[in-house]
Amino acid sequence: MSFFCPQCLTRNTLEIVLSIELLPDRRSDEISLQVVSCSVCAFRGLAVYEETRHGQSGSDSWNHIGYWVSPDAVESVSAAIRSCPNPFNPRCACTAHADLGERDVYGKWRGLLEMERGHTFKMRIYDGETE
Repeated sequence: MSFFCPQCLTRNTLEIVLSIELLPDRRSDEISLQVVSCSVCAFRGLAVYEETRHGQSGSDSWNHIGYWVSPDAVESVSAAIRSCPNPFNPRCACTAHADLGERDVYGKWRGLLEMERGHTFKMRIYDGETE
């Protein structure tokens, strides 16, 4: 699955290169922290995919947001994900899952400080027809 790059605005070049599934929180049933990279301009950033099924039957909702963050932040998250023995298991007890999946006092996933400081962009899927 490819996305539009927020930096060079090229379609079909932004890819999810690393991903880790985190435990659900009080708001989302699925949380995936991702590292994204463009094959044209070498842009690298983070993305978060969240999905909830808390509504009526068949009324899933999702949100997929990208984050412009520092190269150090991208490398730190990349190293953490690579250190995990099972990144697609949200119940993995490794240090990466514990560190990246921290919750606030209300049980909501905290995200990362770097994401709070960065600008966001839409993760727009390239479907081959629209821009």
